[in-house]
Amino acid sequence: MKVSFHGACREVTGSCILVETSDVKFIVDCGLFQDEDSEFRNMISFDFNPFDIDFVLLTHAHVDHCGKIPKLFKEGFMGNVYCSYPTVDLANQMLLDSAKVFTMREGGTPLYFPSDVEKAIENFKAVPYDQEYSITNNIRIRLKDAGHILGSAIFEVWIREGKREVKLVFSGDLGNPPAPIVKDTDLIDGADYVFIESTYGDKVHLSRDNGRKLLEEKIIEGIKNDAVMIMPVFALERTQEMIVELKRIFEKGHIKNIPVFLDSPLASRVTNVYKKYESFFDEEAKRISKKKKDLFYFENFKISKKKGDQASFLKHSGAKFVMAGSGMCDGGRVLDYLKKYLPKKNTELLIISYQAENSLGRKLMEGESEVDIGKKRVRVRANVSKIQAFSSHADSLKLVDWIGEIKKPNPKTIFINHGDGISSEVLSNNIKEKFDLNTLIPDYGEEYEL
Repeated sequence: MKVSFHGACREVTGSCILVETSDVKFIVDCGLFQDEDSEFRNMISFDFNPFDIDFVLLTHAHVDHCGKIPKLFKEGFMGNVYCSYPTVDLANQMLLDSAKVFTMREGGTPLYFPSDVEKAIENFKAVPYDQEYSITNNIRIRLKDAGHILGSAIFEVWIREGKREVKLVFSGDLGNPPAPIVKDTDLIDGADYVFIESTYGDKVHLSRDNGRKLLEEKIIEGIKNDAVMIMPVFALERTQEMIVELKRIFEKGHIKNIPVFLDSPLASRVTNVYKKYESFFDEEAKRISKKKKDLFYFENFKISKKKGDQASFLKHSGAKFVMAGSGMCDGGRVLDYLKKYLPKKNTELLIISYQAENSLGRKLMEGESEVDIGKKRVRVRANVSKIQAFSSHADSLKLVDWIGEIKKPNPKTIFINHGDGISSEVLSNNIKEKFDLNTLIPDYGEEYEL
């Protein structure tokens, strides 16, 4: 049995792991690269023949995990994509949006078209959490809740070759409990080999309670100063979580209600998918829904639905709050607000999400006084605050604790990916020191015998 790595190696995007047995080949995730060279890296052919792949295990619907699946089908893959029920609908929305972005770019051939997404989604097969499912006579799987986003899954995979059975565990992206909406991350009983993400393998998050307190303080201060508060958000999960957090703050009743605006058509569609899957929510979110209250609405909250909505919001004087994509400020409607409001001193930019190296969000977070937005050079007079408490990724402590619960058997090897070099190395050292387990940080294309 062999395993090789074709993305997210000492970096955070492009997740793709190939597993080859004596009679089956399958991949875990097939994500887009999202770095400076991503256009080229996404366009080139796969390192393997898609026609030879028997099936795909998809951990969740973020595009750095699912974004190249339509390309996989275009190049010859004919199998099923196994995932959770919410992931089918969420991946459909995310992939259609990606296809739209590809077709709108000037020059070059789009990576895929909406029609390619529709064909791919026909081959998605939903599997319930917590039930073993046999894909072949020699391979069975079980999905556990990763607690990262709605429908995110940890895959337990049992593979039999002859008289030998090996258990592989693929973490996907692990959540950061306690969080609104999603349930806490499931623990795993025993494994021979574990594949774990390390996005925040070298960091410890601010507690969510402290993050909520800090956010509330920033809003109170912003209202006092008649500020425009801008929060860049990812359409999937971060938007829905922050709607709930803002609902919590404004419905306390001690803060003046101000216009709160979500300007992201994709986030709006994703939120509608969330409403379809209330049975997957955590207990607190279920309680709110049972009271026939809309989890994703509060007074003065409005979602952009037509072209004139943004213009109307921009004209509103006084304090106001806007959420818009993208979360790293590298595209989307948030750029309209940044161009208009970054040069103004009474602007508060609230950074709550991971900011990749060289992204506009990272440059703003690091205090650059001037930035390029499109073809425009923009001076930054706004106050930039980072609140590192709302991440949907586990931090270093939670990643190590999760590994520590995998016993009987203890893993022979833990493969660490989906994190930059430093975060992967710190997590590797922490696991070795605490549990004396063997760890490996694969390089791109590296292959291992299991």
